[in-house]
Amino acid sequence: MFAWRRPYSDASRVFTGFIAGAGTVFAVVVVALIATHWRSGTVLRAAGVGGFLGVWLTVAWRLHRTALLVSDAGVRARWLLRTRTVPWSQVSRFRTAPDFLVRERLWIVLVDDRMVRTPVQHAAGVFGSALNDGGTRLGGSRYYTLLDSLADEMRAHGN
Repeated sequence: MFAWRRPYSDASRVFTGFIAGAGTVFAVVVVALIATHWRSGTVLRAAGVGGFLGVWLTVAWRLHRTALLVSDAGVRARWLLRTRTVPWSQVSRFRTAPDFLVRERLWIVLVDDRMVRTPVQHAAGVFGSALNDGGTRLGGSRYYTLLDSLADEMRAHGN
């Protein structure tokens, strides 16, 4: 099994981790209340609450795990709804280019010139992009340090 790691630090993961943890505690409390007052509730109401909490916790957890990851196997772009893994042999380079939500996004350019979106944005100004899509915003030197780190990873894997 490969050890996937983030090649950058991301302080916002503390916040998203707190949201996921708080949601889990909330879900446990709600389930405990439903279980102790079962006679006064209906199965439909309990199923609705359980379904809502399940969806909410799944979204919070997936948002928390959104990242760009690297390992000896390749590069992984993990999004809210999809995870895409690209082997190092398919990676041509990394590029900064605009996207429909952000001004500057990090893209993985494949050897056939197709591009794969990553959840990393370059926050060029004081506030970065006007919108955030759940990914990581790296400003200034942190973004360029990430690019250097990814270039080093490519060289280490023969690209």
